[in-house]
Amino acid sequence: MTMNEKKYKRLEYLRHNIDYLTIRERQEYYELLNELKKEGNYSESEEFEEYTEPEYSDYESENFQQRDLESPSNNYNTNRRNTRESSPSPEKNRNKISTGNKGSKKAKSGKKKKRHWLRTIFGIIILIIVLMVGFFVYGYQRGVKHEGSPAKQEKFTSLKNSDGSVNILLLGADQRPWQSSGVAHTDSIMVLHVNGKDHNIQIVSFMRDTLVNIPDVGSSDSPDSKINSAFTIGEQYNKQGVNLMSETLKKNFGINCQYYAVVDFSSFATIIDSLFPTGLKIDAKFSTVNGETLSAVPVPDDLAATEGKTSNDKDLTAEKAAELGYPDGSGTFMMIKPGTQKMDGRMLLNYARFRHDDEGDYGRVKRQQQVLETVMSKMKNPLALFTASSALGTTRAVTMTNIPNSFFLTKGITTLFDMKNGINSTTIPADNDWENAYDMYGGLGLSIDMTKYKAKAQELLGQ
Repeated sequence: MTMNEKKYKRLEYLRHNIDYLTIRERQEYYELLNELKKEGNYSESEEFEEYTEPEYSDYESENFQQRDLESPSNNYNTNRRNTRESSPSPEKNRNKISTGNKGSKKAKSGKKKKRHWLRTIFGIIILIIVLMVGFFVYGYQRGVKHEGSPAKQEKFTSLKNSDGSVNILLLGADQRPWQSSGVAHTDSIMVLHVNGKDHNIQIVSFMRDTLVNIPDVGSSDSPDSKINSAFTIGEQYNKQGVNLMSETLKKNFGINCQYYAVVDFSSFATIIDSLFPTGLKIDAKFSTVNGETLSAVPVPDDLAATEGKTSNDKDLTAEKAAELGYPDGSGTFMMIKPGTQKMDGRMLLNYARFRHDDEGDYGRVKRQQQVLETVMSKMKNPLALFTASSALGTTRAVTMTNIPNSFFLTKGITTLFDMKNGINSTTIPADNDWENAYDMYGGLGLSIDMTKYKAKAQELLGQ
């Protein structure tokens, strides 16, 4: 190599960066390339051949031989003048350097645009998550303020399904505001099943008078206790009502409950009002009452004593209440008309608890399922995303539950928006698929085919 070493290194640098050179740098590149060829060392520079232009093959300035290789600045000024006189248009050279340059630049430009959009999308997702967490915290603080303190958890043994699906035990306690949990029964007993693969939701309701065997209660293994008494008995012994209910479901139906949530009267109304500030639209359905179809059904209003009467409330005498099939005597009743209407949390609570029409407790279970399905379907609206986050925060504050906040914010919301087949509801036992029998205390209950319904429960809720 006879070319000045610095120039040769410069030539190599320019060659490696040929796609990014300025017009001036391209001129310098071709000057150095011609100098290398002129010195007769072109055989050593075949690696530069793909960039050689025919127009430059005869290029040589008058002072080329007299250049001072140690004086780059002088050489550059001379070369610049000579280049202007003899070199082809830089634009032409740019087009001739490589036929793939334009495609390469377009590809790089496309990559930059793609990275830009990815950053934008990622930023939007982060913003949404931050806002959701903020609304969740706001809702939680609102719930704590309403109840005075956050709901406490109970001791609970979490049981997981082997297939990754999740079962949540949902209990609606008939605890009045002035009562303790030790005297409360469970009006509603549901297990909400979330399929881990497709986020399908299955709700299985257990009628509260179903006769089962409660672990360590009674002297035999026969089904001699109403299932709803498991919560009461557990609450009377070290505040373990939820755990005893879960153990009862495991023993009799073979199902696993990983999480639980217990809602009482006041908490239910608070949750609904936070979810739907203007009310929840629902089609109120009643059967006949003592064989009659009523234009407005009197439904007991248990919150009237602590929160006052509403415009729909009406006081009934014991005689009138008895005529309508209410054994508890006189009281305040909310008059609810059948048909589609908007209900606030208090009215929806009374509607879901009503069981004095001719369908009895089975009709109440259907209404409870209707309410839960309606609530969850309304929350699928994307516009309710942040409202749902706030409401879930309130729900977390006023509900006795072991569901972690991360589940509320991730699987809870994503499941609502990703339900492929809607919500499927099943009642155990099915309508009239039971025989009347008495429990160990002489109360009338429902005797069912336990083998049949154990298999049914495991089919729907997993193992």
